[in-house]
Amino acid sequence: MDVILNKAEQKLLILSADPDARKEYERRVKALTDERSRLEDAENAGILKVAKSLLDNGMPLYEVAKHTPYNAEELGRLLKRYNYIQ
Repeated sequence: MDVILNKAEQKLLILSADPDARKEYERRVKALTDERSRLEDAENAGILKVAKSLLDNGMPLYEVAKHTPYNAEELGRLLKRYNYIQ
């Protein structure tokens, strides 16, 4: 992510001489950032739905976590935050 932001900053410096180009560039960077965030949220929602299903079928949290990008503590916290578990 830092590499992307560094590239964006470099482009922004180049475009800063033209205010209209700069505004358009800033809008595009924001749109891309928003889209990435939406995709990450959608991916997490899918992971959490599957994790909830596995938990509902008796699999322990520590086993479910092995099949996600999260450790058991992080997965438990996310499941609670999004009301998949209490």
